[in-house]
Amino acid sequence: MPAWFVASRVNADAIYGRAHVAGSAWERNGLDLVIRCEPVPVVAERVPGTNLPARCPERHVQGDRTFCVGLDRPAVADRDDAELWWEHLRQYVLCQSVAKATGVWPPNHALDHGDAGVHHRKALEIASRLGIEDEYLAAYQDEPSWITDPDLRLLGRKDEPINGRAPCPRSCRVRGRPTVPKVRRKCAWRTDLLRLVVEERKRRIELARYWELVRKEGTVCCGTMRSCPLRDGAES
Repeated sequence: MPAWFVASRVNADAIYGRAHVAGSAWERNGLDLVIRCEPVPVVAERVPGTNLPARCPERHVQGDRTFCVGLDRPAVADRDDAELWWEHLRQYVLCQSVAKATGVWPPNHALDHGDAGVHHRKALEIASRLGIEDEYLAAYQDEPSWITDPDLRLLGRKDEPINGRAPCPRSCRVRGRPTVPKVRRKCAWRTDLLRLVVEERKRRIELARYWELVRKEGTVCCGTMRSCPLRDGAES
């Protein structure tokens, strides 16, 4: 355990204690947590709803009241695994502190909810590989973008490339001929560009499904975040 976590009780099934993460709202008094030592550790507030919302998708507190500290949660098999797990928890507590103070979760420290997170991560990886992170962020935030523009007709019904003779969606030009647009089939990055479009489309579909499911479950907005798709269901 790191120095910032003070255990009060440890047994074969769980660790109880307070997280005094430096720089967080709970640095002094601690955030009272329980860590269930399952094959993949899970963590939650000891009494859900005390300092954090008992349930809040936007603050990554799940339906079973546990914390979502990462998309892929590996089993802790050795010291290195443990140190990585604790570091993820430390960052999570810091993000919760930011959300508590501002009503906004740090955008660079989260993936989308549910299965949308898988496509979100893939899209981020592709955008990073292409060096167009800012372009993808604009599309992700619903700003006008070639990534989400249906009028460009980049893909067919089975996500196959189409309109190869049309101009590159990023307005690329032929080398040495700045006035001549490069056609799509001549773009060396065409496969990745189109894969980015596919992943963003799937991300949006899965995210819509997630919120539909959350609403059907009867989850209501906790009212602690500036923006929340469940806001209409918030209690007065």
